[in-house]
Order: sequence, then C-alpha cells, then structure tokens
Amino acid sequence: MWTILLIPVVHELGHWLAALAFGSRIFFHFSWADFKGIPIPRCVWYWPQGVTERQLTVICQAGFVAELAILPLLPWQYAVGVLIHFAAYPWYAGETSDFKGMI
Repeated sequence: MWTILLIPVVHELGHWLAALAFGSRIFFHFSWADFKGIPIPRCVWYWPQGVTERQLTVICQAGFVAELAILPLLPWQYAVGVLIHFAAYPWYAGETSDFKGMI
C-alpha cells in the first residue's frame, strides 16, 4: 500500500527538483480532480516564473521521469500504479495537466 502512496510524492518531488535546478521554485496546492464522477485527490503546482519554454517542458516531464527512474527499485505494485497513473492522467488532470507544458 505504501508504494502506491509513494507515486504522487515522487511525481511532485520530480517537478520540484527540476524547477530548483533551474533556479526557480514551484508551489503546490491540494485539489480534487474529477474522473468520470470519481473524485481524485491531487497536488497541483503553478507554472514557475522566469523559466524558458524549454525549462518548463523539462519541469513538466520531470514528474513522470522521477516515477520511472525509481521503478526498478520498488515492488511490482509501484510499477502497476505508475502505469495506471500515466494512462489515466490525461483524463483527470484537466486544465492543470503537466502535458500542457510539454507542448
């Protein structure tokens, strides 16, 4: 169970560390996403100020990269959770999707 709870922590830590590497800070707030009537808790962050488009792209990608980077170190439940998170993300993230910063 703890491995599934680790996914959002690792994901958001990836964003935060990437922003920090570019000399910027990002701030998070708690939000509820809606996935076909099912409320999903999530942390949402605001786009950092003073970064280039390329840096923003890296910051947006860093969440999923961080999840994948530790994949070999954790039990299979984590891997399944990461795959589900990645597959479902476009449908529940809405206006605060990390994918918007990757385009």
